Amino acid sequence: MELIPIAVAALAVARLTRLVTSDRITEAPRNWALARLPDGHLLAYLVVCDWCVSVYTGAAVAAAGAWAGAWSWGWAPPAALAFSYVAGWLASKEGE
Repeated sequence: MELIPIAVAALAVARLTRLVTSDRITEAPRNWALARLPDGHLLAYLVVCDWCVSVYTGAAVAAAGAWAGAWSWGWAPPAALAFSYVAGWLASKEGE
C-alpha cells in the first residue's frame, strides 16, 4: 500500500467535506435542505458539521479506493475513520 494515494485520499475527503458544509457553491442546496428542517433538528446539524460530514465522505472515499484497488477492503473501515479525522482536524484549524 503506497502512501501517496492515501494522503491524496485524505486531502480529498477534507476538500469534499468543506464543499458540503461551507463552500459558497453549495450554499443554495444546503440552505434549501436546512429550510425544510425544523430549528435544532439533528439532520440539520449533520449537514453542516465538519466532523459529521467527514465521516460520510471518508466512508465513500475509502470504499472507492478499495473498489479501485488502491487498498484492500479490509483497510476501508480504518481508512474511512482516519480520513474523517484528518478532514475534521484540518477544518478545525481553518479559523486559526
